[in-house]
Amino acid sequence: MHCGLASAFGNAVASYDIATFDHSQRVVHLALKLGDLVGVDGPMRSALGWAGILHDLGKLCVSEAILRKPGPLTAEEWEEVKLHPVVGFDILMRVSDRLEPVATAVRGHHERWDGTGYPDGLAGEDVPLLARIVTLADVYDALTHSRPYRQRPFTPSEAKVRIDNERGCQFDPQLVPLFLRVLEREVL
Repeated sequence: MHCGLASAFGNAVASYDIATFDHSQRVVHLALKLGDLVGVDGPMRSALGWAGILHDLGKLCVSEAILRKPGPLTAEEWEEVKLHPVVGFDILMRVSDRLEPVATAVRGHHERWDGTGYPDGLAGEDVPLLARIVTLADVYDALTHSRPYRQRPFTPSEAKVRIDNERGCQFDPQLVPLFLRVLEREVL
């Protein structure tokens, strides 16, 4: 896997928006913990780690004003944000077909178990496993940290309840209990 290039992309994200990079660092930590419980190993574990770091790579193409905007986004702004999984996928696939497992997880990290996510409207096990893992870590971290569009972050307990309530809707119902177990072991 082109680790040097993937690392450079991670550094580009850090240079563009340190909050996104910090978020990605926390996502990779949680994603790998969940991946370990699920039995993701070898090259797929490495791909999961890179997907956690690079899941928001496509935000390099989203206006900084939109990323930092306090309050709700307009419909047009939201459409720009929704492009970031596809942009991240395209960037990685242009580097090498060998990055396909990482790129596919990046593309799928906003898909939902019930099929109402984006960009492809995938549902259930059609959403790649690595994407389903990254999704849980991404959402938990986003809920529990400050965002310009939200008055206050969720407490860890509130976030756990929210994730459990979305079991079978937003999240893979088999992964949620395992992820909650990861969270119980972590000091976050």
